[in-house]
Amino acid sequence: MTETDSTKRPLLMPEKFLPHLEKFRVYQMMKDMVRNIVIHLPKDHLKQMKIFATRHIHTSEASRIVLLIEPGLDIDVYGLAKHLIKDFGCFVITRRCVMDRYEKHDDYEPGCVNISLMSEVTKALTQRDPVPQAGWLMFDHPCTLREARYLQQDGVLPTVTLVLMATPPTAPPAPCNHTPPRNFFEQDFEGLKYAYKATLKEVHLTPEDSLDAIQTKCFNAIRAFNAGHQGPKQGMCAIGAPSVYRVLLLGPRGSGRSSQAVALAKHFGLVFLHFDALHREYAAKDNEIGERIRKYGTSISLRGDMIKDRLLKKDCIDHGWVMIGYPTNGHDFEILDASPTPPNRILFLNLDLETCRLRTQNEGFDTCTGKKAQMGSGPNVIRHPDHDEVRREYEWDLFFTEQLAELRASAGLTAVEIDGSEPFDKVQVKVQAAVIAAPHFDIECCSQLRNVCGE
Repeated sequence: MTETDSTKRPLLMPEKFLPHLEKFRVYQMMKDMVRNIVIHLPKDHLKQMKIFATRHIHTSEASRIVLLIEPGLDIDVYGLAKHLIKDFGCFVITRRCVMDRYEKHDDYEPGCVNISLMSEVTKALTQRDPVPQAGWLMFDHPCTLREARYLQQDGVLPTVTLVLMATPPTAPPAPCNHTPPRNFFEQDFEGLKYAYKATLKEVHLTPEDSLDAIQTKCFNAIRAFNAGHQGPKQGMCAIGAPSVYRVLLLGPRGSGRSSQAVALAKHFGLVFLHFDALHREYAAKDNEIGERIRKYGTSISLRGDMIKDRLLKKDCIDHGWVMIGYPTNGHDFEILDASPTPPNRILFLNLDLETCRLRTQNEGFDTCTGKKAQMGSGPNVIRHPDHDEVRREYEWDLFFTEQLAELRASAGLTAVEIDGSEPFDKVQVKVQAAVIAAPHFDIECCSQLRNVCGE
């Protein structure tokens, strides 16, 4: 029997399988499964993978809720917990449950509070069947910032942290900022809010709210947070959207394509790619593509090879990308469309020539910071040598007379047209909506899909 060295086997994923894996979100599921195992460090890895796969079938993660209640807020916490159990089918973990198990542990020392041991006991409670499948609701525990940090290090992480608090008053707060004394079972409210700020969701209550009204507010807050409606990098949870966004943002100079692409990349956690910067980077590299650029200059095929090489990097495959400045013609588009990871969203920012001229006539950059600035706004602001008036007019003439028609013909019916003359925030909202929206047209039949709004 021959022996093989597994370290010398090729571990690269075949390029042709990437679109197939992404279509069914298999690649994303495997990454999430590995992350789940690394976080929880289970004793039985196969059992943990089975639990994860079971939850993945239902396309939803078990609700893991931490309940924080503002000091002085008089509500029936146990009644609220019973309502949430009926809504989500989760198990309740309180500080009394943790302390009962903690005092029965072999390493328990009377008169000594071991936070590390308490965290270990809490983790054991959350991993005991069937708690991982059903989820859990935790209140009265943890009580301090240190306890929360120990739980986070042990992998006891909530999907949402509900903060029940009174509606903030319009008057300024009291001048005394001292924290009142607490006993062992009272929570450090502000410290826990800081510890769980990544999953924090505030629920404002009024004295007139009944228990049913509070339960409804909590239910809506949990559902909204789990659906991905909260803050940056949460849009990937949209139903029907691909697991990885690959966006082409096309438009003339002055349309705001660069600023919109940067904002889009920040919101969805994408890799921002500017073709000009990418070309300079590859021209300086000591590899085959860099040598060809320095020796023969830039050609259509060389530009395509450069883009293909960059899009197959791990960051672009894992997180997706948004690119501007490429393609510039139909041949570029065909090369990009035939690549292993073609774009799945194509957006056009439409703007007339006069508006482009008005937006760029005073555009410059600060030689100290390298950022864009208006001409005359500072002593170090000058016109970029590549952005002179003659070059801009040449680019606009080429774009509006040749490139735009070719790009629209190559993109076909799947492209989305966006008016770039509107305010920045409004355009950004439309760009994000176009990215997470389902396609409007069936490519095979060249007809609009049913039950999909084209507006």
